[in-house]
Amino acid sequence: MYGKTRTGVVLTPLADTDGALFMKEIGSPYYDGREDIYIAANQTGCVWTVGLATTYTGLALSNPVGSGKNLSILGVSHQEVVAPTGIAAVYLAGLYHATAVTHSVPSTIMRASIGPKAAASVAKADTGATLPAAPLILLNLTAGHTSGALSTASCPAFIPINGMITVEPGGFIIIANFTIGAAVGQQGAIIWKEIVA
Repeated sequence: MYGKTRTGVVLTPLADTDGALFMKEIGSPYYDGREDIYIAANQTGCVWTVGLATTYTGLALSNPVGSGKNLSILGVSHQEVVAPTGIAAVYLAGLYHATAVTHSVPSTIMRASIGPKAAASVAKADTGATLPAAPLILLNLTAGHTSGALSTASCPAFIPINGMITVEPGGFIIIANFTIGAAVGQQGAIIWKEIVA
């Protein structure tokens, strides 16, 4: 750190042996970009589509072609609200396609900085949509379980992605459910930052 303390004492810059300046972050790593961070979530449990179908219910996030921004995925959450009847597992899936997602049941997008300013996201979030093609699995969100009741395992409800997945214009992601038996009532959320493409 360098500059002055509150009492006026001058601090000299500190550097490592390679000459890199030591710095200290103040606040959250997302604080400076908070105006561009958004959240979409199911407000009630819904019956998730089983598998990678193009007619989809659950939670989908899409980035329209020509939006001019990339969606840097920061995290995804998921929980069951109705017990599955058989083996159940949840994945994040996604795909790029030049044909837009058809938005049939829009979800509300909120700014992560909760306040009076309206969300100005370029993204589209839906709890029901027609996808232009079946997505591909990107990563597991929960391990499969075989209980006929709500899971009692201590699996995380929030998975940090920290920008490792980016949804470019024309891309979309979904929270995908695989259940043997009836579709499961679930809720999910996706958090992302919008960055100029």
